[in-house]
Amino acid sequence: MLQRIHALTGKCPACGKEHALRTAEAYVGPGESTHLAAWLKERGARVCIVADENTYPYARPLAIAAGADVVILPGRAHADEETTDMLLHMPSFCAAELAVACGSGSLHDTVRYTAAERGIPFVSFPTAASVDGFVSGVAAMTWHSRKVSYPSVPPVAVFADDAVYAAAPPRLTASGAADMLGKYTALFDWRAAQVLTGEPVCERIYALEKEALDVCADAIRRRAETDPVLYARRVMEGLILSGLAIQLCGNSRPASGSEHHLSHLWEMHRINPELGALHGEQVGVGLLTVLGVYGLFASRPRLLSDRFLMPDPDVVLDRGRLETVFGPLTDGILEENTPGGAEHFSLCALRVPDRAASERELRAALSALPTRSAVRALLEAAGAPTEISAIGLPADEEFAARSAAFAPYVRNRFTLLKAIEAEKLVGGL
Repeated sequence: MLQRIHALTGKCPACGKEHALRTAEAYVGPGESTHLAAWLKERGARVCIVADENTYPYARPLAIAAGADVVILPGRAHADEETTDMLLHMPSFCAAELAVACGSGSLHDTVRYTAAERGIPFVSFPTAASVDGFVSGVAAMTWHSRKVSYPSVPPVAVFADDAVYAAAPPRLTASGAADMLGKYTALFDWRAAQVLTGEPVCERIYALEKEALDVCADAIRRRAETDPVLYARRVMEGLILSGLAIQLCGNSRPASGSEHHLSHLWEMHRINPELGALHGEQVGVGLLTVLGVYGLFASRPRLLSDRFLMPDPDVVLDRGRLETVFGPLTDGILEENTPGGAEHFSLCALRVPDRAASERELRAALSALPTRSAVRALLEAAGAPTEISAIGLPADEEFAARSAAFAPYVRNRFTLLKAIEAEKLVGGL
């Protein structure tokens, strides 16, 4: 899988930036548990396999075969300050020279973060095709109740065994498929940022992320006629390709846009009770929400009005306004959106020197988005939720409006949703 991806490293002829890839090996298929055990023994390092109560049955035989230690985190442990502190104080982990993440999304983020803290490499051993973060270099953490992304370390290798991840509950694979479908709006938001702010887009990384999306979307369309193990493998391959795109980019821009920001807001539980929904399930519902907003925006006779192009950062980032939703997390939200002062707020980057040309480019990008009904059909085919009530959220217009209005500020990243919502706050034009 990695041979052609490694060709994207180094000085990029498309964007001029240096792209690095730390993951040197990637294997997806049958027998990869045995392959991983042999690979670990060959390293001759002291290995600690990190699992949770659910994935321990896969960690134990691997540890026996590889002569490794195992530490077990609680079954519902989150990637937060408590879990990372717990792991960083476990003797077996402290003594390890190499870590293995045996689990799905939250466990990988915990190991990725703690491995970076300790300065040791780690290996990915995913037990479900549930998220695209297995080979990412970004740790998605819940830090003191706020969703944050920390630059971290990607795995040096990933081993995905058909017999392990394909045996996971179907809901987990459906979540991974929904996470991948979220790339429709993530990629669109990246392109919109290029059109409206001049943010660079590496076309090679964009194409890699689009390939990952297409692999999953095609697998979903063919799911009914595909062997379940092969279907899960295709989803896993798409997830790993997406993670590699994140790693090459150095951040999650190719894979995370407005749809993920909605998911992050809901995970912060500021406007809703604690959810039992999976990350990908939230992303899928968020995707449908965003497509609805973008569809309405596309129907406007004029997209780039004076009001749209002149957001008022003082109003958007007004502490009193943000406190109505974020409460005690408001300081962190303001720090996120003004990392180097107010001038670094993402909406301050709006630059449209040729309004007519930008309007054409933005309309072209909007027209390339799939319809909301087409995406709903894909989510249904994947077995993922399509209704906001199905993931435990209120199905009323007020909640939807508050979600769209405040979700863009969980990240200082330009998205069309952020610009649309900011436009509503502009007065006097």
